[in-house]
Amino acid sequence: MNVKQLVGVSLSLLALCAPAYADSFAVDAREIRTVVVGAKPLLDGRIVVQDGKITCLDEQNRCALPANIRRYDFAKNGIVTPGFIETLGHIGQVEVDAEDGSHDGIAAKDSNLAHVRAIDGIAMASRALDAARLAGVTTVLARPLGGALVSGQSVAFRTSGLTVDAALVQAPVAIHVNLGEEARQDMPLVGARSGQIALLRGLLVNAKRLADADHKKPKEAAEKDAIQHLKDDAGIAALADLVWRKKLPVVVHAHRSDEIAAALSLHKELGFRLVIAGGAEAHLLAKELAAQHVPVILGPVRVAPFGWNTRKAELTSAATLHAAGVQLGLATAETHNARNLRFEAGLAAANGLPADVALAAITRVPAAILGLPAGTGTLAVGQLADFVVMDGDPLSYEGHTRFVAAAGVAIDAPQQR
Repeated sequence: MNVKQLVGVSLSLLALCAPAYADSFAVDAREIRTVVVGAKPLLDGRIVVQDGKITCLDEQNRCALPANIRRYDFAKNGIVTPGFIETLGHIGQVEVDAEDGSHDGIAAKDSNLAHVRAIDGIAMASRALDAARLAGVTTVLARPLGGALVSGQSVAFRTSGLTVDAALVQAPVAIHVNLGEEARQDMPLVGARSGQIALLRGLLVNAKRLADADHKKPKEAAEKDAIQHLKDDAGIAALADLVWRKKLPVVVHAHRSDEIAAALSLHKELGFRLVIAGGAEAHLLAKELAAQHVPVILGPVRVAPFGWNTRKAELTSAATLHAAGVQLGLATAETHNARNLRFEAGLAAANGLPADVALAAITRVPAAILGLPAGTGTLAVGQLADFVVMDGDPLSYEGHTRFVAAAGVAIDAPQQR
């Protein structure tokens, strides 16, 4: 492919992120599920969007239509839900798995990369991002690539926009930690799970020591030198600021129950804000997770019991965690197939998770778990218009995507028939 062709492809990809129409429009639907806590579905509903924000949201067509506004009619069989939120993939960071040049790459070979920011490596001109958006995924979370013990800071952004700054929801969102096989096999090698926990404990303790120095000024020269040494370590400084001062969540990516148990023990010991991600065997510790108020982002739901990491995985895991009182989010944990997020929720619902809980687990709840801005993952007047319209049950193959509003922009492009 020559340079002219490459430029043409790049411009085409950028065009996919551009607005399809002006950001003032109205949508009529058979049903609107706002996913606001305690709210009932709005029947024969209407959403009016002006300047990208919802200005009216009501049932029985009680919202008046502003003059000359573009109207989309799905009153016959349209079901509206908030846009979906994918939290465990690498959208915007990986374009072609087999082509290293299309990856953001790994920042450095180190165990503590807490200072590395995913926002600095996001490419919005991504076909994976476009495919996710056209399937109703309007917000995604990305964390730095690689298997470092502490891989860095995640960013949440909308799937519509030319730059990540224009699409930004929040950055940083969380600090991400890898436990288990990924951290054991990548460079630098931390070959023992006990070694991973020991190293993580040391990093968090030193970071807390640095954060505490804000209030307990060291007096001795040796202590001043020690604190200065911690300040000069970019990774420790980032942990001190984000984990201990700002209280952002530490998202621990782990599947095995013993790894999750170790993370829970460390959480109980040090008191940081913990979230478990992946969690193939988290259901085995459902009571312990609930007792410590530790949320789980389960992904993928359909994980098979293969190998030592997932040998006790079950399709009923989501239902078990919910029944125990664990705050539960769902994810695909994929980049190119994040468009299947609603089917992960549907599979959980087919295996015992209440359907309304399953929908909340891919909209409102992951936003709450990760501390995203209030209202993210719900529909309400005054909020940015982020929603999807299906022509059937949004958690089943009976529903097909007919319309998406992403970051206040109407996308009149049905893509799933």
